[in-house]
Amino acid sequence: MGGNVKFNQSGENNYSPAQETIPAGYRPVAKVNTPVAVFGGNTTFVLYAEHTGKVVMLGNPNKAYAGCTGVWRTADPMPA
Repeated sequence: MGGNVKFNQSGENNYSPAQETIPAGYRPVAKVNTPVAVFGGNTTFVLYAEHTGKVVMLGNPNKAYAGCTGVWRTADPMPA
């Protein structure tokens, strides 16, 4: 997965829950927090996902433009 984003807010996140969830076919197989998006640039911000699809945030987006990359194993070999 890859992309870019402009964050509108700043502030420290300490495993704060996100509103979004990962769809069933794309969820990581590990039962512990799996990094699914690591943002670079003028931000230190990581999104972690659980096997349930829950997403948690760690770090500070710093109102910045940022690129991101993420790779993880799923239980579904070909998510639709």
